[in-house]
Amino acid sequence: MSSASTQPLVTSDDQGTVVSVVTWFLLVATTLMVIVRVATKLAVARKISGDDYMIFAALLFSIAQSVAVSLQRVGGLGRHIVTLTSSELDKYQKAGYAADLSFIPTLCFAKISVHFLLRSITPVAYQRKLVLTIGATTLVWAVISELVAAFQCHLLSTWRYIDNKCIDRVAFWNYFGVLNILTDFPLLVLPLIVIWGVNVDLKRKIIIFGCFAPRISVIAATIVQLIYLNRAANTSDFTFDHLPFVVCTQVVQNLSVITACIVYLKPFFESLESGMIRSDDLRRRGLKSTTGSNYTGSGGDMPTSKTKFALRSARDAVGESRELDGIGQRNHTTTVTAAGNLDNQYDWDAGSQKSQSRIITQTTTWAVDR
Repeated sequence: MSSASTQPLVTSDDQGTVVSVVTWFLLVATTLMVIVRVATKLAVARKISGDDYMIFAALLFSIAQSVAVSLQRVGGLGRHIVTLTSSELDKYQKAGYAADLSFIPTLCFAKISVHFLLRSITPVAYQRKLVLTIGATTLVWAVISELVAAFQCHLLSTWRYIDNKCIDRVAFWNYFGVLNILTDFPLLVLPLIVIWGVNVDLKRKIIIFGCFAPRISVIAATIVQLIYLNRAANTSDFTFDHLPFVVCTQVVQNLSVITACIVYLKPFFESLESGMIRSDDLRRRGLKSTTGSNYTGSGGDMPTSKTKFALRSARDAVGESRELDGIGQRNHTTTVTAAGNLDNQYDWDAGSQKSQSRIITQTTTWAVDR
């Protein structure tokens, strides 16, 4: 006794269900991760910034790509090409074309989101320029790849690569995968550079970097993706043999978005007690610090090492003065103010013409009974 309800979902001749399950499972996980990221960001920073808009864009393209892959499954992905009709082949190619055009911007926006974050948490001028340069390189790579993917075949039917004049698609996706790895690698190195200079203990540095480290999983998945791509490079039964490549593509895409969200989990924020994540707000809005001194830097201003030393000296002086309470009448007034401009050679942001340092001055008045 057999019926449609008892037929196996995966057979030796039809394995398309595998890609459907993987695609929608990963998409749900990615969507939930983005929601957790935004909720955590709002709870801690109470605002949405540029990196959040980038991750929203990545999620939207990821959804579009997942829908396209599902339509590709309907068109024959996972089945042998000899069993497909010409109509199914057309649907397969159109859906695959749409999936390719959505896959590239998904990776791009996910990477740019991390670049936005790194640039916002580092106050060091050369680090910000380095992040900006790598981000611009990533954007150029994505735009060129999108144009090549969009015009891979004859203009009258760019989506049709069967019996059509097209570029070497295997060579293109090899190029794309290698550059995907090369643009992901800085997202592991840059956090190390930024975190190394943060004034927190080693344990917290490890925790912070641990939020960026899962990005290595995207590199690993991309390597596996390229392996399966080249295994099926010369196949004529590509609707069946390209299934592992498509599954790996879904893994790469969703991991790219998920790992861009992991850095916003609570441990990351708790490990930034040094105020690194809020330094941008202090620079732009002139907020008052918890020590009571008013920080009114503009542009990229941050305290110099000389200013920090002066501030510590002032606090030490205040502490020592309190030990004199036993002398005479125990009242005094101590005022610590920040003003003036240190010599330009001590500017914290040497790359900015507008950066100004602060001099810490202390005025102490004593009343002593004779």
